[in-house]
Amino acid sequence: MIRLAIIEDHPAIAEGLTALLRGEPDVTVVGTARDSVAANRLIEAQSPDVVLCDIRLTGTVDGLEILASHTPGPAFIMLSAYSYPSYYVAAVKYGAKGYLSKMADIEQILTAVRAVADGGTAFSAAVRRAVRTALRPPTPREAQILALVAEGHANAEIAERLSLGLKTVESQLRRMFDRYDVTSRTSLVRVAQRQGWIEGDR
Repeated sequence: MIRLAIIEDHPAIAEGLTALLRGEPDVTVVGTARDSVAANRLIEAQSPDVVLCDIRLTGTVDGLEILASHTPGPAFIMLSAYSYPSYYVAAVKYGAKGYLSKMADIEQILTAVRAVADGGTAFSAAVRRAVRTALRPPTPREAQILALVAEGHANAEIAERLSLGLKTVESQLRRMFDRYDVTSRTSLVRVAQRQGWIEGDR
């Protein structure tokens, strides 16, 4: 019997998953949690074999931090409504055994749960490809500059907001242009949004 815990801050999703999975003869849902405190208590008390965990939770601690704090431990399958390559890379980096879209059907979820419970992994071809070809993420300072570029601020405004010299901002942008093979601020922002480094339409 596979002991499964569900960490999901949307009650309707958690309840729906629980109802669907409880009908399976080889899976027992040992509990659900909506935040990191409840998640840690659940994992420690129930010792699940597999944890389905939302990658973005309400509050200051996200699913990746819960995963990191229980590695080694149960096999984690990260759930997300987002298809950001940076999320795929982070999930693998922190030790997840699988990654599923919240749009996955029950058969896909069950296949993943059974695979990781048996010691395997459950990553789609898209996830594996993203991990192989992952771009180096921006530094914290570069991320600040990127966010302000995305908001439409000119270099001089960015320099003033971040208490940097104008030449420093310009050199940071040039380095990112070279690193990500782009030639404009607009293209740079699009790369950052696709990767999930900053919020925005992909």
